[in-house]
Amino acid sequence: MSDEEGLSLEDVGAEGEDLTPAGRKAGFLPTFLIRILKWVAIGLGFIILGVTTTVVTVRIFNQGREGEEVRGVSPEMIAKRAPLEYDDTIEDIRGVTSDDPPAIFSAKVSIGYDPEKTQVAFELAARKREIQNLILLRLSTKTLGELDPSHYRALQEELKNAINERMIEGQVQEVAFREFVVTPQ
Repeated sequence: MSDEEGLSLEDVGAEGEDLTPAGRKAGFLPTFLIRILKWVAIGLGFIILGVTTTVVTVRIFNQGREGEEVRGVSPEMIAKRAPLEYDDTIEDIRGVTSDDPPAIFSAKVSIGYDPEKTQVAFELAARKREIQNLILLRLSTKTLGELDPSHYRALQEELKNAINERMIEGQVQEVAFREFVVTPQ
């Protein structure tokens, strides 16, 4: 064979195959789709390599730390709530405890609610006397010992739940004592 003689397609077994004008074989998938799939495969390979490297590195770094636990959350990281709006329109509540002889109590109460919920403010205004009566009746069932300052939190929670049972438009978030005095007889 001389240099002038080149291989023809018939010599390599390409007889009868369809050729595109560029001389490439027209197959099942177009060339540009094959190129896209090639780059997608390369990208996935890099992602898998990166994830594998990260997992191995983290495992090596955390080796021997399985028994450690979180000590606590710093006060700076504790979520803080937005300020509440307070309804102070409930008048002073005065009554007597269920003791024998009864003690006298006097309470000034504020009711906190979400400032974005304006319907709660309207409902609190409409139910002002009902809420005042509810608080009076709840406090009147308590004894002198149950009205001790150590029980204020539980008492506030109980009053909040009782008020929320009556509410239709929303919920109150807090019952705050502005003043609470109990005088034994």
